[in-house]
Amino acid sequence: MAASKFITPPPLSERISKEEEFFAKNFYLSYSGLNKLLYSPALFYSHYVLKQRDDSYDQNMVEGSLIHCLLLDKENFDDKFVLSPADTPSDSQRDILDSLYIHYKSLEDDSREELHDFSGAVLDLLEDRNLYQSMKESTRIDKMINETTNAYWEYLKKAEGKLIIDQDTYDFARSVVDKITTNSVVMDTMGFFGDEMNGISCTNEVELMMEADVSDYPFGFRGFVDNLVIDKENRIIRINDLKKTSKTLSTFPDSIEYFNYWAQAALYTILIEDAFLSLPIYDGWSTEFRFIVVDSQMQIAPIKVSSETMAQWKEKLKDALLKASYHFEKRNFEAPYEFLTDKELVI
Repeated sequence: MAASKFITPPPLSERISKEEEFFAKNFYLSYSGLNKLLYSPALFYSHYVLKQRDDSYDQNMVEGSLIHCLLLDKENFDDKFVLSPADTPSDSQRDILDSLYIHYKSLEDDSREELHDFSGAVLDLLEDRNLYQSMKESTRIDKMINETTNAYWEYLKKAEGKLIIDQDTYDFARSVVDKITTNSVVMDTMGFFGDEMNGISCTNEVELMMEADVSDYPFGFRGFVDNLVIDKENRIIRINDLKKTSKTLSTFPDSIEYFNYWAQAALYTILIEDAFLSLPIYDGWSTEFRFIVVDSQMQIAPIKVSSETMAQWKEKLKDALLKASYHFEKRNFEAPYEFLTDKELVI
């Protein structure tokens, strides 16, 4: 997990208020939340309780999210990503445009959208910065309102709340998706060849929630399954999770342990069992879990988790959830479980 910069906590009174608000509601623990809690309870507390969100994304995570979107959720690409302009204005021009955008965001009941609509404000900002003042007004406007600055202005309006990607990253992700869609083994595994004739159907981006059982845990569970395949003939539900790794396929088992992907696999399997296998129509059915792995060399392969391994991961998940429960019940996120329960940790 990537390190996050330190965020100054709010005053004690505000922390207490946010804490009471957090614990007054039902919380649904996701894999990412559990992973954050296992990695650093203090980071979990800051992110989920205090709502001080400082999510950072390295290049591998950006590529993985982009590949995921282009393959499984392409209709929402524009809601999640924005391409950075190929040709950017100078530093001084960007400073003007960034300041103008802050002004634009503060306006209410103002229908102006295009950069040329703000030519007066642009001239004022240029005067404040003493920029291009030796030029005629029309020349100053041409300097600041042109094809390059218009593209940057549109980028500023689209970029807020989205992941910013460059053309090279987009082209790489697009190439990976093209390779996946021409890989018959992977496409068959993910159910893209399914129809009524062969009794196979697939759904992408499946949100699942499981209510809290207070006798077991002080929270419920939730997750987004990348790809879910219903195989009626074999009475199997296949759970497929797309993963982008910066290493190679052969070393992916190391990533499973390092990033706690085993917890995600076990949690998603439990969610599917609760949502599907608990229903009479799925009596006698079973589940299979696979990672669909894309590595740094654009090698792609499905990696199946055996039933024996999944049973071990479920037991391991129980232990992790007991630690998570301790933090919730004690309302103590100051240190990892081991440091809170042992007077002195011995290694």
